[in-house]
Amino acid sequence: MSLDLLAIVGDAVWIFVMASIASATRRAAKTIPADARLPMQWGAGGRPGWRARRNAAFTLTVGLPLIVGLGLSAAARTPGLDASDPLVLFLVRMAIAPVFALVHMLWLRAAMRTLDAEGALRP
Repeated sequence: MSLDLLAIVGDAVWIFVMASIASATRRAAKTIPADARLPMQWGAGGRPGWRARRNAAFTLTVGLPLIVGLGLSAAARTPGLDASDPLVLFLVRMAIAPVFALVHMLWLRAAMRTLDAEGALRP
């Protein structure tokens, strides 16, 4: 497999993951009021530890994987890599991308459940 092809396939997978994250976020934003504060982490007993405004929360949860993905994409195209580096970067990208998607979906589901229990969602 060509080393350039590894970078392209890695980009394609990352684009798919980012599209999934953005799509889920957009769908959730339709039911969450603009002034809502989303739980960002949960403490003991399942109570939210800290919250962020809706737009800030979505910016963080979409922006972080985007920045990581762009950084890994740029690293995969860095001139002067050793022979095994593109393969290692490809494998790292293939391992991290679905983790970001899974974590985002789990966070979003938990945030929606918490907001629903508090009666903060739009019908």
